[in-house]
Amino acid sequence: MVTRVELYERVWQEPMTKVASEFGVSASYLARICSRLNVPRPSRGYWARIAAGQRTRKVGLPEARPGDELSWNPGGGASEVQGPVATMTDATTSSKKSTHRATAAGQHELVANARPLFLAGHFSREGNFLKPAKRNLLDLVVTTDALDSALALADGLFAAFTRKGHRVILAAPGESGSRQEVDTRDVPTKQASFNNLWSPGRKTVLYVNGTPIGLTIFEITEATPMRYDGNGKYVKEKDFVMPKGLHWEQFHWRSIQDIPSGRLCLQAYASYYDAKWSRQWKERRPGDFAKRIAALAKEVMACEVEASEVIAKGKQHAEAEQIRWEAQKEQWRIEELELKRSNARQESKDELEALLAKSEHWARLDRFFEAMARQADGASDESKARLAMLIETVKSIEGDRPILEDFLAWRTPRERM
Repeated sequence: MVTRVELYERVWQEPMTKVASEFGVSASYLARICSRLNVPRPSRGYWARIAAGQRTRKVGLPEARPGDELSWNPGGGASEVQGPVATMTDATTSSKKSTHRATAAGQHELVANARPLFLAGHFSREGNFLKPAKRNLLDLVVTTDALDSALALADGLFAAFTRKGHRVILAAPGESGSRQEVDTRDVPTKQASFNNLWSPGRKTVLYVNGTPIGLTIFEITEATPMRYDGNGKYVKEKDFVMPKGLHWEQFHWRSIQDIPSGRLCLQAYASYYDAKWSRQWKERRPGDFAKRIAALAKEVMACEVEASEVIAKGKQHAEAEQIRWEAQKEQWRIEELELKRSNARQESKDELEALLAKSEHWARLDRFFEAMARQADGASDESKARLAMLIETVKSIEGDRPILEDFLAWRTPRERM
């Protein structure tokens, strides 16, 4: 893991190509990482001027703002993210530097160029909700007809937040907290909705004085009576025209379907571990939000207290769970160690018992061989020869007798751990 401070020091010590090769990446990739972590890097020609003995200016590392990534993992994985800054809020920071980049047309950077990316994708299984191929876009779940209204709402809200000194960005890859699920139904029921709606790769997050508030804009669907028109599709009941002939009546099935209404809903949410909070604002009629963007933005920013309390509660739960988990792991470690000790003692005892049994067995054989030899004192030479052959055969069958080296090779329980 490389912190942004460490990365800053490295790119100002040596040329980017050399630093990049040490991390196993290209110079252009490392430049993108620097931009992502808000780490300034030497401009083109900097090292040539250094070599020529010219005086150069080193750009200072700006303070991390809430939501900024604080580290980079060259091997992939989550990175640490800057949380609330106690000594400097978003608003005081914004007085020195804008908290977002605007395009030439004045649009927020998340809104600019988003329209063609949404239109270039596919559609959901039901309702024709847009599913852009690009994942890292602002969080909109709308149809083609509502896209322009949703983008205008997002741009207006983001501009209002920015004027108050608050940031709206895509969440860093390692930021904690899950995205609030989207249920487009105007009146949700216990029955789950199985529409395959698009979801962004990274949340759209508003930072109000460092408190992250997730934002989603989606189009509301309304339960609408529908009727099959005989041409492979359903139409709204109010638009249905009965074909001539009453016998057609039985072939035009009725159903209730959730149809996009053109009305927008703004969903704000916060989460951390098992603590969650969300709030919604819905249009009564399409276009209502355009008349009250300033008031809507003010209401969202006022949710900072609720969001921060939920996040604090979630962090407390997470810390308590982490303590419990560490205690559980320690208990498992102790139990596993005791099991290893028990197994080691048993293995040592079993091996010793085997050595003793083998030694006693050979002692019995030796006594038996001696007894047979005494009885063969007066036997014929033929009997003595056969006895010697039999004794050697038994010894070959029984294998080697225990010797000092066998006992010295025996391992104590401590040696088995």
